[in-house]
Amino acid sequence: MMKTELKGKAFLECLLKFETDIGEKSAELSYWKACSKDFPTGDLAPEIARREKELESIILQMTEKKLVATRMIDELCDPVGRAILRRRYILCDTWSKIADACGGMSERNAHYIHDNALFDFERIYTESKCFA
Repeated sequence: MMKTELKGKAFLECLLKFETDIGEKSAELSYWKACSKDFPTGDLAPEIARREKELESIILQMTEKKLVATRMIDELCDPVGRAILRRRYILCDTWSKIADACGGMSERNAHYIHDNALFDFERIYTESKCFA
């Protein structure tokens, strides 16, 4: 099976997308809050409240998925593979930070271990009752 065909990998990558979405929604919310100072009548209050609720919903979804992913990552046999997947998809570290945190290994070696861990994760993901 090709790495691009792994459903478990797609599940993990959606966690990275959450981080991007949260960053964008937080920036939008900050913008709307700054604009509200120019509207003393409170006309933007409903819009701000809607955006806050949307951001809270995304954070809740991400938290739930990260808890599920963490439980599955914890089932991996290889401790270094666990560390790499956790740092990449739960903590959203860069490859440079991941390599440094794993004893100063090269990024290339971190990618190699990551790829092997993904295949182990795929087995756990497909056997999981959450996604059967």
